[in-house]
Amino acid sequence: MNRLMAMLLIAVSVSAAEFQNGQAARAVIGQASFSGHEAGIVAHALVVLRGRLYAADSANHVLAFDTTKIPAPKDDLGDRQGPACALCGFAPVSIANQSVMQGIAASAVFGKVVVIADTANHRVLIWRGVNAAASGQKPDVTLSRGFAEPASVAFDGKRLFVGDLALHRVLVWNALPAMDDQPADAVLGQPDFTSSSVSELGANTLRSPAALASDGINLFVADAADRRILVFTPGDNSLRGDAAVNSASLLTTPFAPGTLVTLRGAALSDAAEPVQPPESGTPALKLAGVEVFLDGTPLPLLAVSSDEVQVQLPYDFGNATAGSLYVRTEHSNGTVTVTNAIPLTFTATYPGIFAFGGSEPRSGLLLHAGAPITSDSPARPGETVTVWAAGLGVLTGDSKAEVATPVSALVNGQPAEVVSATLPPGAVGVYEVRVILPADLASDDARLAISQNGNASNIVTFPVESGSQ
Repeated sequence: MNRLMAMLLIAVSVSAAEFQNGQAARAVIGQASFSGHEAGIVAHALVVLRGRLYAADSANHVLAFDTTKIPAPKDDLGDRQGPACALCGFAPVSIANQSVMQGIAASAVFGKVVVIADTANHRVLIWRGVNAAASGQKPDVTLSRGFAEPASVAFDGKRLFVGDLALHRVLVWNALPAMDDQPADAVLGQPDFTSSSVSELGANTLRSPAALASDGINLFVADAADRRILVFTPGDNSLRGDAAVNSASLLTTPFAPGTLVTLRGAALSDAAEPVQPPESGTPALKLAGVEVFLDGTPLPLLAVSSDEVQVQLPYDFGNATAGSLYVRTEHSNGTVTVTNAIPLTFTATYPGIFAFGGSEPRSGLLLHAGAPITSDSPARPGETVTVWAAGLGVLTGDSKAEVATPVSALVNGQPAEVVSATLPPGAVGVYEVRVILPADLASDDARLAISQNGNASNIVTFPVESGSQ
């Protein structure tokens, strides 16, 4: 049996993915969304056993959750046409009235390894033999750097996790530390090892990691202050926290409903494949083996390549202001990889203007009289130009084609009249904004930006030639 366990641990260590600094959780338990802050679960102890997550809460209950309802990213995810946030808000399968002493989450045992969070002395103690720990012998490893209030620990036979209440984070060692004060490999709840502030509630934030548990794949974190349990999953392929940008502005701004989003990474696909307009009108949810999930729900794909994937966000976020996104790829050799999850922040509107490549401010993709504005065909003062944009939010009007939130425009810092802002028939997330240029606009490269609710787009340039039309 010991030999079999050793072989299993070796297999896990060879194939296991790794956690990334500041990555997002993939699921949330106790709330309807990653930004939810309802009654929730104030858990102070977590245990994972035989497909169940047991949580001891502050109301003297033990709640059991079926972790098999959290689909493994590499498995067949089954029917994906579920509601938004398909991985949020699990109901417990059972609730038992049981008084559980707080503080039991401050230790972890796996095999002959014992880990203790010594909160009062701001350190974590590790023994590699249960008998040594029980007999009061000196710990094999002491971690005393990087902690302010280590209050929770978990060890799954490979990785060590330590929750720090005061610094609002969980430190991750991808292998059990072999020496005193060995630095952690990754941090969750903060973007980096030097940050310690509490940001807005989201999929990548932790206010108080009061208890931890790991099933060898997922890390369960009881974020007691925000009344939820977050589920973090490592990725085979790394996505940076700023990997998602508005496809028009190329900026990492908050995202509005219906926004076109570009994800930048590496080895996202084995082949490039642009989407073809579907005859049925149903968007493609899988291209070249690539799928993108937002809170467990697949997103429509526009195009994929090795280093970029373009998707469209849904037009209904519900009441959520934050979400979690990851990429799943089936490769040509039959293997499957998933990225770590990254956080997204939602807002009603945040426009971006499409432009050509190059350094900022880029040359805008603008039209006049149905033709592109170029140096050979410059814009003229007082004429109406067409601006292509993304991120203008939901629609209204009888035709459901008009943008619900008014759009304003500035040209060279001067207000310019916006004639209309619509989503043309058949367009996928690309809005048409018609702007009348100021009559006194001088010949030069002009600058244009649009905004909604105080959220300004990127600035684009275009050539202007004054004089008679």
